[in-house]
This record gives sequence, structure tokens and C-alpha cells, in this order.
Amino acid sequence: MTYASGAKKLWEIIDDIAAGLIASPGGYWSDADVTWTTTDKTQNNARRALKYLNGSEEFYVALEQINITNGYYYYQRNPWYYGKGLRIVFSLTWDSVGHTYSASNQSTLIPFEARYNGGVTADMATLMVTYFLWYDATGFALMGKPEPNATDDYQGSFIAVVERNASKYYSDGYTNFFSFSQTSLTQYADYALSSIQRPRGILRPFSYQYPDWASYGSYSNNGNGISFVPLPTYYAYKSAGNGKVYYVKPIMNNLNSQLAPIFQSELFFMWTESQGIVDGDVVAIEGSSTKYLCKALDSPDSVSRINFAIKYVA
Repeated sequence: MTYASGAKKLWEIIDDIAAGLIASPGGYWSDADVTWTTTDKTQNNARRALKYLNGSEEFYVALEQINITNGYYYYQRNPWYYGKGLRIVFSLTWDSVGHTYSASNQSTLIPFEARYNGGVTADMATLMVTYFLWYDATGFALMGKPEPNATDDYQGSFIAVVERNASKYYSDGYTNFFSFSQTSLTQYADYALSSIQRPRGILRPFSYQYPDWASYGSYSNNGNGISFVPLPTYYAYKSAGNGKVYYVKPIMNNLNSQLAPIFQSELFFMWTESQGIVDGDVVAIEGSSTKYLCKALDSPDSVSRINFAIKYVA
């Protein structure tokens, strides 16, 4: 159980996450494929594959640094958007001969280093990312902001969460994992692209993924498989009466509707600026040692911020 922050390359952060999960209590995590390393940082070759094994529960999580310069687009309408960043892939099996996840997989691309109508120029091998990271045996929560690049004009801050929750509200026959991701800029998705190229803000493998429409355009995560419950029109806030923070843990659903809650996240929550909470505040949970760090991250190309709190102390 570790919190870390600083400035590193994405491939270094991927290595830190992998090492942290493997070293976490319980011994559930291990390397899925020793050929998957971050030694080669060209193309999409800096990557790690992890296996989660807990009794009969077997699951694979791949973390890939996407570094193809041209031709890798995540939105191909007018205009086109090209992106680099982090790809997360979930799989129930691993191809140990072909050294890859199975053809039956679910994935999301988080294109935080992006460009409008042109190939991304930044080299992910050297691009620095200011990051805030928590990891434990249940998964990780990562927030980041890339260093400025004059040519790439659609750079955004981001959050990426992979979490296993053992306390499902009912047996649904699916995994105990979910993934949530979001950037600070308008998010786009395009059904015409191959599945592996598409951003998906929410994954409940293999029950549900969003967006997964037969269309294209911008999308918003809240209310489409994850519920950040407003109180009443904003999210976590500080009481003007007693100085305490009130919030609701994000509710994960198995369907696009908000009528199939399966569990609530323990790694992060959403908060609202101008309601008593500011960037850098630490929220301590009463009756527990658990604390959360509130971060508001803008980006090199926008003053729009993502406002999330990630676990800071277990």
C-alpha cells in the first residue's frame, strides 16, 4: 500500500505500478509474460502484463505505453484526433505462445497526449508526466499531467483507475474488476475504429463497457455506468457548519442505466471546486486511518480541470 508522486516518464510509472502490485500483500499479482518489459520504448513496445490469481479467480491486466507517431487515431471524423498515452487491456486468458492478451479482451485508450488533425510529435520515451499514484493489492489510482509540447495542441490531464472490489452486492457471474478513466478535455469516441483504439471511460469486464455505441462523438462518463452522486448539484463538499467533508463513493453499475449497482469504489471519489475543498486538501475518514488526497489538474492546453481525490493513506 503506497502513495507516490513526482515527475516521471509514463513507462517508468507503468513499471512502478507493476512492481507495486506484484509486491502487494497476498501474493495475488505476478508477471504474466516476462517478454513484456519497458526496455524498448519505441512504437507501443514499452508495456507490462500482470496476472491476478486469487483461488479460482484468474485475470490479466496489460498496461501499454502508446507511442506510435502517425496513423494511430482515436477519432477519425472531421476533425481527426490523434493520440498517444496509456492503454489498459483486460483479458481472462493469456496467449503464452503469441505473447499477447487473448482475442477476447476489453480495453481503453487514455490519449492524454493528443493533437488535432495531425500526428502527435511528443516521444513518450522522454515525455515527463507529473503524477499522483496510489496502489495496493486491489489495484491503482493514477492522476497525471504531461509536460507542455508546443505542437501537440490537445494535451490533457487524466485519471486512470483499475480496482478489484471483493464486496459485490450480488453474484453476477462476472469479474470483480472495473476500470475508470477520464481526461480534462472533451472526450471523443468513434465506433468505426478497431476496438483496441477506442477510449472507454468505464469497463466492467466482461459485463459492460462505455462508450460502446454504433455512433461517434463526444461522451461523458457520469450517469453511463458510474454514478458520482451530486449533493445536491455538486459532488464532495466541505460543510459550512462543522467543517467536515461529505461525499458518496462512486457507484459502479453493470449496465448503462444506474439501476444495477454492483459495488462502490474505495480508491477515489469526485469533488467540486468552490464548495470548500481546494487542490491539495487531505480528507481523513472518521473512525479510520484512511485518507484521500484531493487534486485539481489542469493541462497545458486548457484551464479545465479534473477534480478527483485518490487514496493517500490506507
